[in-house]
Amino acid sequence: MDWFFFRVEHDLLRSEAFRSLGGSAIKVYLVIGLFADFGTGWAYPSIRTIAKQSGLSRQTVLDAIAELTRAGLLATSKSPGKATAYKILRNGPDRPARKSGKVPAIARRAVPEPLENPLSGGPFPFEGGPEGVPDFSGVAARPFGRGGRGDGPERDPATRDPDDNTSIPIPGTPFRITAEGKLLVAVDLQELLTEQGLPKKLARKLASQKEPEDVAKVLLNALFLQSQGKLQNGPGYIRAGIEDGYELLPQVATKLEVRRRQLEEHLRSVAARKDRDRVEDQREAEEEAIRLLIERLHPEELQRLVDRAVEQLPGPIVRRNPTLSNPFVRGKVYELAGGEPIG
Repeated sequence: MDWFFFRVEHDLLRSEAFRSLGGSAIKVYLVIGLFADFGTGWAYPSIRTIAKQSGLSRQTVLDAIAELTRAGLLATSKSPGKATAYKILRNGPDRPARKSGKVPAIARRAVPEPLENPLSGGPFPFEGGPEGVPDFSGVAARPFGRGGRGDGPERDPATRDPDDNTSIPIPGTPFRITAEGKLLVAVDLQELLTEQGLPKKLARKLASQKEPEDVAKVLLNALFLQSQGKLQNGPGYIRAGIEDGYELLPQVATKLEVRRRQLEEHLRSVAARKDRDRVEDQREAEEEAIRLLIERLHPEELQRLVDRAVEQLPGPIVRRNPTLSNPFVRGKVYELAGGEPIG
């Protein structure tokens, strides 16, 4: 099974601020972290979504957010006419500086341990599991172009359906893949290329002239080759690959196809759940309409309609229960009293 995660610093877990948190605040912290955008760190779940995911009441969620904000573990941004945006503050107080050198972009954003050289690291990270994917409610699928990274708080989450995601993360990378197989980039391309060893001038040129998806293909190839011990000159391969338009290696394409199919299955599951919810909502609306109409009827008129309903309905469905507790009788009474036919 695939696991999706957001980073929590060890220093944060050891901090006094974290130890002082209540259980509800920790749950809310984790839920907001689950929804955080890969590139910007901002998250956009509604209070309702946080409450549903954490199993807490709305007021408890609001209290937990206030507690996290006071503890310096959560930042919020509220623009006029927009819902609140949240940013997880991962570092604990008085975090010591690292002694190692600069951590490359892919390594820093993808794995908990820093890497000493561009594209160095462990096994190829985006393995596809056989059991599908977890619920991606509220996880943003956000394509970044040549213009670079956008600011999170400008986005209005109130207009988004949390389940309306059409992309899935490629674990261990700053990339996502859509159900149509398109690669999306979640970071600034120039910065990413620079931190993979390319000169700044060349990185700026390639980022401005090439499509983000083409750059992503080459970087994914490089990650795979490095994991196999077959990449001696990462920056050289990346430059040549982007300039010459390398396509995905067959092994990489196969791995991405697994991810894409998992996303398709997830989206089908979401669609089926929405259909079930829609049917349930319709049933509840019909029942409420029946209830309101019956409450307004005079008892004698109600009994007359029940008798008529029993007469008109097939015998097998009223023989054992010819009363209003029978849903068929209730529906027929509603119809006879002037409501719309049920079903």
